Amino acid sequence: MTGVISVLTKIPNLGKELVKLAPNLVFKDITTENDYNQLSKSEIIIADFDLLIPHVQSLKETKWVQGTWAGVDKFIPHFNETNFHSTIVSRFSSKHFGRLMSEYVISNIINHERNFFQVYENKKQKLWTQNGMISDYRSIDQLTIGVLGVGVIGNYVSRVLHSFGATIWGFGRRNELPNSEEYDHYHQYCTYKTLPHLLKQCDYIINVLPSTDETIGLLNGNILADCAGKKTVFINVGRGSIISEKDLILALKNNWLSAVILDVFLQEPLSKQSIHYSSCICSFQSQRYR
Repeated sequence: MTGVISVLTKIPNLGKELVKLAPNLVFKDITTENDYNQLSKSEIIIADFDLLIPHVQSLKETKWVQGTWAGVDKFIPHFNETNFHSTIVSRFSSKHFGRLMSEYVISNIINHERNFFQVYENKKQKLWTQNGMISDYRSIDQLTIGVLGVGVIGNYVSRVLHSFGATIWGFGRRNELPNSEEYDHYHQYCTYKTLPHLLKQCDYIINVLPSTDETIGLLNGNILADCAGKKTVFINVGRGSIISEKDLILALKNNWLSAVILDVFLQEPLSKQSIHYSSCICSFQSQRYR
């Protein structure tokens, strides 16, 4: 493969950083409509998948698409509509995403455990109070946390939480984890058959799983009833397809879950009519790169 490598992204200065890493290659930032002609000529494209979708039909010369996202599920359906089946599509999954996810997870756990939302509301109302979780909170080392997904990103999140003293349960599709230092922070590891056991033990369930045939609807139905004893908090930084909105609301109404913290949804962006906007036990913040 030769020629210019097109870079289509919202990530600041990515093109400049690529030039530093590979000075012998030629990169072209696609920033205006006048650059789209170059995009269609490129054999190699580095792109945010959402930005590339409108142009996928014109990628006649493309041999390799390298995404900047951790997941490819939103791009592949559009790509499969083309005849470019020989084109390689790869994703970006590394400790970089693990760090970002860890920051998101830890900040939200602390925010929830110490009820910082209520502290903010109290300040607006000029109230001085330390009632409830504001003063009577749990630290991370008191928590048992289940992480669904033990790949590069999930394993990084698990290790960071373990460094704060949390007891970590892992879930994945492998029958067992390798006996190595890379996985020595897991207290216990579960698979599909033993998932209910994990749900019964954990104060927090964190989904880091991608959207696949095996994971779509994994938490649908009544399986979250196993969380009722712990009144678990569910944090989703993986994909919204892990559970239907109907079943997530059911779990909240039945008090199987005490709260949900969502980074992802089945339909994005949320409509103004979404129940998530009005739920007092649901908070969300969409991360920039996914």
